[in-house]
Amino acid sequence: MRPINEIIVHCSATRPEWMRDAKTPAKVAEIRRWHVQDRGFSDIGYHFLIDRDGTVAKGRAVERVGSHVKGHNTGTIGVCLVGGFGSAATDKFEEHYSWQQHKALGVLLVDLRKQFPAIVKVSGHNQYAQKACPGFNVPSWYAAARAEVAKKA
Repeated sequence: MRPINEIIVHCSATRPEWMRDAKTPAKVAEIRRWHVQDRGFSDIGYHFLIDRDGTVAKGRAVERVGSHVKGHNTGTIGVCLVGGFGSAATDKFEEHYSWQQHKALGVLLVDLRKQFPAIVKVSGHNQYAQKACPGFNVPSWYAAARAEVAKKA
């Protein structure tokens, strides 16, 4: 297994109604098509995708280096939230994503950090590129989410 020390969160930059009646595998297949056919990647660039209903889907195998942040794919796992169209880097999570996505992302991050104890950083694509993606400040969101879990424990 490759060494992993960071998770980077992204968005699909799609509108809330995008493929509304489609199941998660169809959405993953469409994003895979964007990456393979339109961008020339070998596979979808993300390792996980989180649909608006909170469904977590696997993308590229975690054992393989992703293709989600130029210059920062080695040692990272890419997680993509479906949505985020028209977002700004300073927006709040709930402006573009569902409560189900909030919960699913939190659970996924906990699970990945257990599976890969060397993970020391959770960040957003917007920390590495002049982009809004994922449309919120990931470190701030993550700190608040962790505090929320701690209160319940």
